[in-house]
Amino acid sequence: MKIFAICYYAPPKLTPQAIQIGRQLYHLDARVELLHGSDPQFSDAYDQYPDFFERIGSLCVPSPGTFFKGFLHKVARRLLPLYNTIPDGLGPWRRRALGPALERIAASGSEVLVSFGMPMSDHLLALEIKRRTGLPWLAHFSDPWSDNPFHPNTWMEHRVNAALERRVIGAADRVLFTSQRTLDLVMAKYPPAWRARAAVLPHAWDMDNFAGPAPALAPAVAVAARPGVRHVVRHIGACYGARSPEPLFAALARMLERQPGAFDAVAFEFVGHVSPNLLASDAYKALPAGLVRMRGQVGYRESLQLARDSDALLVIDAPSKLPSVFLPSKLVEYIGARRPVWGITPPGTSADLIAEWAGSADACAAPDDIEAVTRMLRTGLAALDGEAGQGGPEAVAERFAAPRVAAALKAQIALAMGRDAS
Repeated sequence: MKIFAICYYAPPKLTPQAIQIGRQLYHLDARVELLHGSDPQFSDAYDQYPDFFERIGSLCVPSPGTFFKGFLHKVARRLLPLYNTIPDGLGPWRRRALGPALERIAASGSEVLVSFGMPMSDHLLALEIKRRTGLPWLAHFSDPWSDNPFHPNTWMEHRVNAALERRVIGAADRVLFTSQRTLDLVMAKYPPAWRARAAVLPHAWDMDNFAGPAPALAPAVAVAARPGVRHVVRHIGACYGARSPEPLFAALARMLERQPGAFDAVAFEFVGHVSPNLLASDAYKALPAGLVRMRGQVGYRESLQLARDSDALLVIDAPSKLPSVFLPSKLVEYIGARRPVWGITPPGTSADLIAEWAGSADACAAPDDIEAVTRMLRTGLAALDGEAGQGGPEAVAERFAAPRVAAALKAQIALAMGRDAS
């Protein structure tokens, strides 16, 4: 099987899309040519697969940036309502990448086209390539497009995004989503025949596949700087926008008011970037020194080691009025680390999986219910001192193992090509 894949973010860029899609392509038993970009705003700290581009053919097309530059760019953003927003700011990159993509497809004899969004420009580029080549096409969505509740749009932006999404889904031979809730949300507005071409492919974890010598890990200065600390609970990944640690800070403060010694033996650590504005709250500033520590960004392999060395791992999601459709890739990696998982997340996909992993709905609480968060923390703390410290059922973890998910992706690509997936 000869695959031409489009994924703007690719290893070694440390982005969720590069991590997840890079992992699936690395484990895919097929010949893959990957068209990707090069974005300097993200670090090259995704170091799990140093031999990635020895196994995957690379076609790197750097982004030329915005269509207008400098002052004209600022004017266009003010005067042109759809400028640099539909579906993202990568329109100039799509135009630059089209020619090299067609040349590589012809030279490599690629048999099938696979695009991964976000960014959704990957799908628009694939749509044009399909129009010109007639290749069978699978479109993979890590997030919803026009239905994404965390991408508020003007009515005009929403209308154009919805039209573009319809063109992509209507033309693709196979469409994949990372959760059943996402599939149901997106496909509800389309004909049953289109829905029949859609399926679910979850994220994957890989805790063991490393090429080359292990990096030297920075010492875990502890969170243990406080005497008596025996347990470390970590959040690994970025916090920004509505994905705020404030519910945790507020719950910690409330518990300390009621039980001053509640956290004498535990410390919380944030590994990854946390937006400074999220640390300006009174609840955070009032917490005892050393209870919560900001470690900052580390290399990806080091983050996996920190996950495995944690006593529990924390998921923090944005509040949602409706059941959340999102499956965070970080949650799947937590499960791969075989550690207990605590969730500050609304009802929906994440909460269901955390409850399945923990064997109890008590492992989750909605971010806008601080009392529920305190109950979740109390339950989790009690479990740390018990015998429930090794995570959940192995069958749940194996469902998301990288070789298994990659094999399922290959089967879906075969369906897009009209072949027997078995």
